[in-house]
Amino acid sequence: MSDIAVRIATPEDVDGLIEHCRLLHGENGLFGLSDRKVAYLLDKGFRQEGAIIGVIGDEGSPKASIYLSVEQPYYSEDWHLMELWNFVMPPRAHRAGHAKRLIEFAKYCSDEMQLPLVIGILSNQRVEAKVRLYERQLEKAGVFFVHNRNCASGTAWSRAEN
Repeated sequence: MSDIAVRIATPEDVDGLIEHCRLLHGENGLFGLSDRKVAYLLDKGFRQEGAIIGVIGDEGSPKASIYLSVEQPYYSEDWHLMELWNFVMPPRAHRAGHAKRLIEFAKYCSDEMQLPLVIGILSNQRVEAKVRLYERQLEKAGVFFVHNRNCASGTAWSRAEN
């Protein structure tokens, strides 16, 4: 296990985690960013109500974060731990070590909770390097593909439903 410490996020980390989400959205966001939904997820993680946020860095100044959510597949009553993000702030020199440590943290949580861990890579930057990192840490089970990426985020469908 690495000597990089991962701790559970606290409400004092909120500003830094919001910045992580904004930067992460800039890297790989397929749809518009909702500050309301981000705030809801963070609050759920701070309360540890079906979610865990692991961070690297001092309280109030997270350098890296991972969000884990307890979920069910649409076709099953079984539970699993789903990684929503694994994000490391620049500089790139620390990225691989921090990202690897956050994966180790997620695997530890999975073991402790006795739940399968599901992680995906949805990114526009350094995809091959991220895939190699994850392949060294986890068993591979599928990939993501995107069609119609430049549509207006489903807004026409949303308007039609109202």
